[in-house]
Amino acid sequence: MPHQLQTGITIPVFPLPTTVFYPGTPLPLHIFEPRYREMTADALEGKRTIGMVLLKPNWEEDYFDKPQIFSAGCVGDIQKVIKHPDGKYNFTLMGLRRFRIIKEEEGKPYRQAKIELLEEKNEQDIFEDRPNECREKLIENFRKLIGFIPEGNSKKKEPDWNLGTKLSEFVDRFAYQLDLSLEQKQSFLEEQDVLKRADFLHSFLKMKIDLIQLSKMRATHDPRWN
Repeated sequence: MPHQLQTGITIPVFPLPTTVFYPGTPLPLHIFEPRYREMTADALEGKRTIGMVLLKPNWEEDYFDKPQIFSAGCVGDIQKVIKHPDGKYNFTLMGLRRFRIIKEEEGKPYRQAKIELLEEKNEQDIFEDRPNECREKLIENFRKLIGFIPEGNSKKKEPDWNLGTKLSEFVDRFAYQLDLSLEQKQSFLEEQDVLKRADFLHSFLKMKIDLIQLSKMRATHDPRWN
């Protein structure tokens, strides 16, 4: 983790309408707008960090000024940079920490904010030689869910379960692979309690399983009983 990353620093803020970013996950970005090219150049000369935040609904009306954004985001480290001859950039942002915006700062064509880093609550270590109950339950529920997927479907494949040595890392990377709604992703990002994030994922998987089971029951129900 970059040594400069600490509460109270000012970082570039990159708002997007459909992207919620988590610690420990990679985010490929293509930078083409002039203001965000400048943001990238400045970040590369400085701390190599950029904070990703989600635009609030109706952002289209004010996109080229300062549309409203959610105050909680994730700061990432710039990696694998390609600068194109026309000044555009491709790079991968690797998630580092959740943050909350303290206040926005002026002075650049792109947005900047002073941030507060958010601490993980109820963190747990994951050890190779003994199971973590929360982790194992999530894996069990995921396997139950993909058990309903027909053979040959690419979605039936299990991920690599080596998702970190901390429960926070595991649940964030696990959530990254699920088809959560944008609202669910933002709520998950804003939750600092690791166990509550895990409970949210348990509930999400259970809901998906219940919906599949209900649809199967309806499909096999004899209409003569109606």
